[in-house]
Amino acid sequence: MFIQSINLTACRRRKLCAKFFVSLCVPLFYPSTNQMKNIIILCVIVLCHLSGQAQYYLEHINVVDVEHGKVTANQSVYIEGHHIRSISSSPAKNPKMRAYDCTGKYLTPGLWDMHIHDAGDDSSNRHEYVPLFLANGVTGIRDMWGSDEMLKLKADIGAGRFTGPRIIVGSPIVDGGKPFFGTSLRASTAAGGRQLVDSLHAAGYDFIKIYSLLREPVYLAIADECKQKGIPMEGHLPAEVGFEEAVNAGQRSIEHNFNVNRYLIGKEAGYVKWSHHYLDTVKSLKDGQFMVRNEPLGVSEKDFRLPDAVLNKMIANRVAIVPTLTLAQGRSMPYDTMIKYTKGTEYLSLDFVNYWKRQPPVLPPDLVKTFGAAAHFFMNKGVLILAGTDVNNPFCVPGFGLQQELVNLHKAGLTNLQVLQTATLNPAKFLYKEKQLGTVTAGKLADLLVLDGNPLVEISYTQKINAVIVNGKYLSKTELKRMLDAQRKR
Repeated sequence: MFIQSINLTACRRRKLCAKFFVSLCVPLFYPSTNQMKNIIILCVIVLCHLSGQAQYYLEHINVVDVEHGKVTANQSVYIEGHHIRSISSSPAKNPKMRAYDCTGKYLTPGLWDMHIHDAGDDSSNRHEYVPLFLANGVTGIRDMWGSDEMLKLKADIGAGRFTGPRIIVGSPIVDGGKPFFGTSLRASTAAGGRQLVDSLHAAGYDFIKIYSLLREPVYLAIADECKQKGIPMEGHLPAEVGFEEAVNAGQRSIEHNFNVNRYLIGKEAGYVKWSHHYLDTVKSLKDGQFMVRNEPLGVSEKDFRLPDAVLNKMIANRVAIVPTLTLAQGRSMPYDTMIKYTKGTEYLSLDFVNYWKRQPPVLPPDLVKTFGAAAHFFMNKGVLILAGTDVNNPFCVPGFGLQQELVNLHKAGLTNLQVLQTATLNPAKFLYKEKQLGTVTAGKLADLLVLDGNPLVEISYTQKINAVIVNGKYLSKTELKRMLDAQRKR
């Protein structure tokens, strides 16, 4: 998560986000006729897929190879249960089994949004954001500020009690003794940091989420404890920690590209020195200067250098960069500009959109360009770049924001194939799940998109969704439209 209004507390922000997510709960108690219809439609769409085992063919479909950038035309793909059972150039072997005619369609892996926030405190919020993700082809999400409710939702989806994207749930944010968000967990000492790691690991979180204001000794203690417990450490690169130091400490991901470019241009030491002084003397953190002042402006890819030893360690350890260009875009441009081309706001509550309207731009617009340059630089060197948005920060709409992030990555110079990889193959590699996910391959899990166009030709064709297959369950275009119609809020 990046930043909320300078004048609002994090608690206030999370409550406002929660209001958006749980707004279906109120109609359950006092429903109008239209509200009840929407609730019934949504529940039927989601729950009707819970019974029975999927068995069907996708006939005459073009299979997109997101690893090598090739297309195998006119294939018959057999889905059974939760898996792709076979891919063949021969027609369906069982003519009595259901077959979808996919002539002219393209099959890709489902997409991942690798940086989201649920921002709610009630499991009923699943009825709010799950449809927006699924309708946009997002079959996997990584929650960067976890909660007991997200662990419950993950368990319900895994057990087949609820249809939704696969979820990786990070811990609540672990920040320094003077945290940016008042609701973050505070680690002011090395011993305290280790204790937090132990308790969060025991609670069942998939990784420890760290934030920008951890002091260096505490950060290193947390990193060491994560190694001992066998749980990944992921999140922000703290302001007074160096990039190479973080890679050596075992940090698995660096979110938003914060504090990365200062290293790439060879001037990190000066920025770290300033950060030490800032954290020692600052009275209020709400101006966000620890983020803004650490980002060099006016730099480009020609200014970047990365030692081979660091690059090789990043590749070997599958260290990933999550640029979240959509976040940088949404926090650097005025509301009137962003609202014109941000898709999906009609599915959010008016209160939620008005909250965004009150947020002034706090980042330099140049960061969209410089962070994009870093993404292009790292991707071409073989480092994992992951598509992520920072839902629900301003103009990061669930599902729709991921589609915008793909466009933004393409504008940053990534090829169509590379962009696809940031949301499919790369997340699978990062999660060490490439044997189960990431490509359209027999034996892998059936998280798939049926598209009306070839995204290798035009990346925006990932938005031309004909059907979404999540864990083997087939959701047609009509069903997806009904899900969105039930979600319309304004």
